[in-house]
Amino acid sequence: MRRSIAARAVAVGVVAGLGLATAGPAFAADPGVTSKEVVIGMTTPLTGPASPGYKDVAPAAQAYFDYVNANGGINGRKVKFVVKDDQYNPAKTKSATSELILRDRIFAMFGALGTPTHSAVIADLNRRGIPDVFVNTGSSNFDNPRRYPMTFPYFPSYVVEAKVMASYIQNDAALEGKKRCLFYQDGEFGENAMKGFNAAGMSFDTTVSYFSGQQVAPFTAQVTNMKAAGCELVVFFGVTSATAQLLGTAAKAAFRPTWMITSVGSDPSVLSGSLGAATNTLLNGIYSPNFMTPIQDTGNAYVSQMKVIAAKNNLPWNFYTYYGINTAYVLSQAIKAAGPNLTRKGLVNALQTKASTFRSGAVVPMVISSKSHQGLTGYYMGQYNSSGELNRITSYIMTATSASSGTAKKSTFKPAGPTRKLLP
Repeated sequence: MRRSIAARAVAVGVVAGLGLATAGPAFAADPGVTSKEVVIGMTTPLTGPASPGYKDVAPAAQAYFDYVNANGGINGRKVKFVVKDDQYNPAKTKSATSELILRDRIFAMFGALGTPTHSAVIADLNRRGIPDVFVNTGSSNFDNPRRYPMTFPYFPSYVVEAKVMASYIQNDAALEGKKRCLFYQDGEFGENAMKGFNAAGMSFDTTVSYFSGQQVAPFTAQVTNMKAAGCELVVFFGVTSATAQLLGTAAKAAFRPTWMITSVGSDPSVLSGSLGAATNTLLNGIYSPNFMTPIQDTGNAYVSQMKVIAAKNNLPWNFYTYYGINTAYVLSQAIKAAGPNLTRKGLVNALQTKASTFRSGAVVPMVISSKSHQGLTGYYMGQYNSSGELNRITSYIMTATSASSGTAKKSTFKPAGPTRKLLP
C-alpha cells in the first residue's frame, strides 16, 4: 500500500510537471514561464580541457536570443538564458543542473553538452518533466522516447556519421582499396562509431583508442602503432582538441595517411590554437562529413545572416558559433509553435508534430515524432582545402537511422530558406 501511494505521488508530480493538470494560465503551472519571460538553461564547458570551441556555443546562442528579445521576443515573451560552466565534469553537471532547476527555475534545458556529463542528469530532467531540447552530443542513446520522452537530440548521431563515412569509403575508388584503420575515443563515442561501422559492414585492419582525459596529450603510442601497421586511411572519432594532438604528433612522426575525421573534431579555428600556422597545411585534403551549409558560403542566406549576428556581438566566426546561433534559432521556432499559452507539454508537442517545418542552416532533414527523437538524419561529405575551408564534395546527402542495422542511403534534400529577418 505504501508503494502504491508513493507511486501515485510521483505520477501526479510528473503530470503536473508536464503541464497536464493546469486549470489556470501557463505561467501559473510550469516553472520558468510568465506572461513576459521564459527561462532557458544550459550546462556546457566554458573552461577546462574540453572548452576549446565548445565555449563559443553559449555566447552564440545568447547573441541570437538577444536579437530575438530586441525584436519583441517570442509570442511577447523575452528569453532569459542561464548558462552554467560544468567543465565537462559529470559531478559539476549534476550540481549545475540542480541549480538551474531549483534556483533558476528553468522552463527547459537547451543544448546541454557532452555524453558522460548529460548522462548524469538526463533521468532527473525526464522524471521532473523538463523539456531537454537539442542535447549537444551525437550519442544515439539519447534518442529513446520511451525512456527519455522529454529529451530531443539535434545533430546526427555518431552511429549515423559512421554509416555515412562507411558508405562514402565503400563507394569511392580512391579510398575503398586503402588499408583502413580506426582511431576512436573510448566510451559511448567510440561505441556508437563501431555500431555504425558494423551495421555498414565495414571492418578495419587496425583499431586504436584513447580515453577522453588523454585528449590534450600527444598520441605517440597510437601514432606509432598505426604507422607500423601501414595504415593508409585513418578514420578518427575524437573531439577537436584530440584531433590537434593527433595531427601534430603524426606530422612529427612523418606519418601521412589519408585522414577522415568526425564532424565534431575538425574546426580550424580550434585546431589553430594548438597547431598554429601549420593548421591549414595539415588540414588540407582531410575528409569530414558535415550537416550544415559550409560556413564560408556567405552567399547563403542562413550563413550571411548568422554571421552578421556573430559580428555584431564580437564573436569568432567558427562552426561552434554558427551551430549555437542555428540551434537557438530552431529552439525559438519551437517555442513560437507551442503557442502563446506556453507550457512544457505544448513545447514537446510542437517538437513532435512540427519539427519538419522548422527552418535552419542544416541541409539534411530533421525527424522528430512521438516514436523517434532522432533529430537531424544525415550528412554530406566534405574535404578541407589549403585555406582551411571545408568544401562540400557530394551533391547528394547520405541519411541513416541510429539502428544497429541498415546502411546510409544517398538522398536529395532542398531545405527551405530562412524566415523573415531570421526571426522565429
